[in-house]
Amino acid sequence: MADPVIGRLLDGRYTAQERLAVGGMATVYVAHDNRLDRFVALKIMHPTLSHDPEFVARFHREANAVARLSTPRVVSILDQGSDRTAAGVLHYLVMELVRGRSLREYLTTRGRLTVPEVVEIFEPVAEALAAAHAAGIIHRDIKPENILLGDDGQVKVADFGLARPVSQPTQAVTGGVVMGTVGYLAPEQVTHGTAGMRSDVYAAGVMLFEMITGQLPHNGETPMSVAYQSVHGDVPAPSSVVFDVPAELDSLTLRATARDPNHRPADGAALLAELRAILPYLPAPGDDEEYHSGFTGPLQAPPPLRGPGAGAYPGAQPAQPPRPPVAPTSMISTGSGQGRRRRPQEARSGRLPAGPAVIAGVVVVCLVLGVVLFRALLGGTKPEVPLLLGLTKAAAEKNLNEAGIRFQYGETLASDTYPEGQVAEQDPETGAKISDDTVVTLRLSSGTPKATVPDLSGKTADEAQVALTQAKLTIGGRTAEANDTVPENQIIRTEPQAGTAVERNTPVSLIVSSGPSTAEIPTDLVGLTYDEAKAKLDELGLSLTVKQSLITDDSVEPGQVARTSPSPGQRVNAGATVTLFVAKDSDSDSGGGDGSGVMVTVPNVVGKSWSDAERILNRVGLKATRQDWLLNKVKSQKPKAGSKLERGSTVQLQMEWGL
Repeated sequence: MADPVIGRLLDGRYTAQERLAVGGMATVYVAHDNRLDRFVALKIMHPTLSHDPEFVARFHREANAVARLSTPRVVSILDQGSDRTAAGVLHYLVMELVRGRSLREYLTTRGRLTVPEVVEIFEPVAEALAAAHAAGIIHRDIKPENILLGDDGQVKVADFGLARPVSQPTQAVTGGVVMGTVGYLAPEQVTHGTAGMRSDVYAAGVMLFEMITGQLPHNGETPMSVAYQSVHGDVPAPSSVVFDVPAELDSLTLRATARDPNHRPADGAALLAELRAILPYLPAPGDDEEYHSGFTGPLQAPPPLRGPGAGAYPGAQPAQPPRPPVAPTSMISTGSGQGRRRRPQEARSGRLPAGPAVIAGVVVVCLVLGVVLFRALLGGTKPEVPLLLGLTKAAAEKNLNEAGIRFQYGETLASDTYPEGQVAEQDPETGAKISDDTVVTLRLSSGTPKATVPDLSGKTADEAQVALTQAKLTIGGRTAEANDTVPENQIIRTEPQAGTAVERNTPVSLIVSSGPSTAEIPTDLVGLTYDEAKAKLDELGLSLTVKQSLITDDSVEPGQVARTSPSPGQRVNAGATVTLFVAKDSDSDSGGGDGSGVMVTVPNVVGKSWSDAERILNRVGLKATRQDWLLNKVKSQKPKAGSKLERGSTVQLQMEWGL
């Protein structure tokens, strides 16, 4: 089937032209930004997920996370929004377009990478993590699928959809669903459901192992078996799988993937510093050329795996003697992501002969071991604070009592991550070495934070959807209601009303204006008197203007409604004018009234004197006229008594002689 998004204009600006990739949460397209005349990557969340507030929030959280970063190592977010289509509301992110391939595609083709290529890719990843951690953001999903290798040599980290602020305790499992990829989850994410900056370092270390060896450190038939291995088994050294892995790269991989988080580099910046410290000792491209793969050139066959009977691959170099430390000033790193580094001339010209190099290496190792031993003797007896986050009060107290650590409780803390009654915050943090008189402070979770119903008046339903999602609430249905002041399709009010504190994910009903008030002209007005018909119109509750117009119509009795304008059955808005056409006596030639539309009953003045008859008629708003001025007694009247006339009409009197 044709992709319904391709060719569609979103938000009056972006036209999707080509599908790049499809994931479990979104599809990425090449799109044209018609406003700025440029090509961008358009990431559109699957419409079937738009009803789930957690997925929508995660989608928009990606834009918020990347917006806080200032580094060329991360795929930048240019815009975000939503657009209503026939398929529903489409939530989208607009990102810079990186032409190239993912590291996963590159590894699938290459099998494993050379050391220079590993460094070429891994250093920008470490720079991206350093920037993210400095901004207080944990990525939580570092893996080859999220590393983009540009045709121009740029390396960028993408997909911050699972990112969370460091200040918020995070979980690897939500609602029974693993948040992240099992092969790259740190042991603490599997056992305790918590993730931190060191968890990102672990995932980067697994990816480093995979680039060097062409395979993951742990394999299994099921995700559960892989998770079990990461918790109960160490990541092996890459050199145990392939030949000629520099010892420095072996060591960095093992430190980054240590099962104990406290034995890993503390964050992305520490990981980057350790990588750059070993760069002078790693194989580099030839002295006369800068290394720049571009990730698009012809593929080379990777060196063979270590195994029984396997020999050194062609061109393998003999083992080198120990290398002396090189001052950091000898390292060259442009930081541009394109053309890497040359082997420093200073490092080559400062090498010692083999014998002195060995002696110097031994001296350095002894000094380091001495410092480590001295520190162990001084601080080895200090207890470490255990991991308490996510434990119940009873379990946390049991662990602290067994460790001989004193504790106290602070105020409860609302938490998205930890259910009510579990430890949501601890001070000092896990792994901190403390003295005997240190008191650990625990704060228990009071449950999920409350959400406040936002003021949605005047917004459209689509705008309300976004606002409610950001407020951790959902739409609970829509009710149309006529309103003379709020335009059609805009929200009048919500239930619960704006400002109300409610539980997260509470449905909020929208009362939406259907436009000005309308009503249907009753179909039973014909045949009623003017007063009766007006009363029925007044019952509609609309501010109608009702007028009466006299007509000659033999189909109804005089004084009855013969027809209406607008016609019966038609709908009218508030403030409309409804005219009732009332039949008058066909024998009457009394002439029109005063135009007021007020009908009065003609009194009986037969037998009255002229003066009395005139006074009686004037009293009800009618006029009197006579033909014979010499006669003074009313013989007959026209129209007859009981007829209906508009106020101001004239009654003709026929006179006779009388006393």
